[in-house]
Amino acid sequence: MTEWYLVWVDGLRGPEAQKWSSDALWGQLSRQDVIVRFPLTDREAELPIDQLARLHPIPG
Repeated sequence: MTEWYLVWVDGLRGPEAQKWSSDALWGQLSRQDVIVRFPLTDREAELPIDQLARLHPIPG
């Protein structure tokens, strides 16, 4: 079963939200630009990035 994550990475213009699946996550774990990773529920995994970013902001 695929799990989904909201991942905040350091982008060119500041923090950027991305949605990653567990299928592709293993290749991304060593990235140095990852700020934080939030596991998503099945319901959250269906939401668009902008809604997920509001639900899971970068920790202050």
